[in-house]
Amino acid sequence: MQASVQLLQLMSEIGYMACFSGDASRSQTIMDGVSAIGVEQIPIKMGLAITKVYGGLYDQAINILRDDILVKEPEHMSAKCFLGIALIQKGQRAEARELLENVVQYGNKDESSIAAAYLNS
Repeated sequence: MQASVQLLQLMSEIGYMACFSGDASRSQTIMDGVSAIGVEQIPIKMGLAITKVYGGLYDQAINILRDDILVKEPEHMSAKCFLGIALIQKGQRAEARELLENVVQYGNKDESSIAAAYLNS
């Protein structure tokens, strides 16, 4: 199935809305579908990974972030940030700290703020 970029963006936004309103299950279903259609698009993979983090599926999020996104874009600061968050949740603080410190230094304002909050927690 081929979907337009606009449709994938709209569906991703709906997935985010579900995620941030506390409906992690519905969000993951939506984002899994978006990912299946837009399989090669980094923004789609990021959305899927973020919903996995918020849904507590840290191993799945780590796999997407580390093995899909960062392999293709090694300096993707949002991916490093959310990978750091997932690793903290898994108790892997040393690796998380290294990633989050890198994001604080090189990420944009939003990424740096999120990373700093997790470093200081």
